[in-house]
Amino acid sequence: MADTAALDTSQRVTLPDPLPLDSGQALDRVEIAYETYGALNAERSNAILLCHALTGDQFVASPHPITGKPGWWVRMVGPGKPIDTDRHFVICANVVGSCMG
Repeated sequence: MADTAALDTSQRVTLPDPLPLDSGQALDRVEIAYETYGALNAERSNAILLCHALTGDQFVASPHPITGKPGWWVRMVGPGKPIDTDRHFVICANVVGSCMG
């Protein structure tokens, strides 16, 4: 079996503080995986944050490292596509608490 950690090119950020939940509890050391596409311009004015409810993962336009399936919006995100990564810097984060989170 392949080392899936080696296949996952996602970047990660660890939240600096506990994440408070509606229940009154908090999650410590929350790590959020995200993928980026394109380049951020000098003015930092070309960023697009893609949020999603159904997919639960950050693989917008890149293959999933475990399943090998194409990104869930591969037809929409990329060079020359409606969300053109030659013009925009696209960020998509995994959803905390999702089936893929």
